[in-house]
Amino acid sequence: MNHTSDDDAGQDRGGKPAATGRTILEYVVLAVVAIAVALLIQAFLVKPYRIPSESMQDTLLIGDRVLVDRISWRFSEPARGDIVVFHPPFDGPVLIKRIIGMPGDQVSLFEGSVYVNGEPLDEPYVRIGYDGEPEPTEPFDNGLPWSLQEPYTVPAGNYFVMGDNRTASGDSREFGPVTRGQLVGKAFARYWPPSRIGGVAAE
Repeated sequence: MNHTSDDDAGQDRGGKPAATGRTILEYVVLAVVAIAVALLIQAFLVKPYRIPSESMQDTLLIGDRVLVDRISWRFSEPARGDIVVFHPPFDGPVLIKRIIGMPGDQVSLFEGSVYVNGEPLDEPYVRIGYDGEPEPTEPFDNGLPWSLQEPYTVPAGNYFVMGDNRTASGDSREFGPVTRGQLVGKAFARYWPPSRIGGVAAE
């Protein structure tokens, strides 16, 4: 009776390596599973995004890459200060801004500062100008009710968003509030570039 030792496993009768068909198939299956898992994670859990513009400076710079949490809002609601990715109310790519006004809030401006329900909003994240002071938040001259030329009450189920770079941000002052259904998720971490790796917390 012939016995096969462990050293003989994987060799054919001529002492040559067995066909690698099974190994190749295993790699293919593993690759497919890995891709499927990655797609599921992006669809339901966490998705990466690249910052394309200067509207969130100096919190987020052009070329920064952030991770967006897509699941926590299944168990909680967005909050003021959250940096959110959302589908705009026009045909275009997703945008990233900060929630300033919650549903039912009255948002207004006075001397370049944001007021919510008559109280000044503490905004340490607003970009600092060349004079060393936070850049002023100005109304948009478009005649629309959400331009903040006059106090504006955020409708139920909607959120008023602005960029941290107030002088270079197209936001709710331009296109109005965004609905809960337009929100994709909340940015929570910056993973690129390596020198800027860290959390992106609400202020």
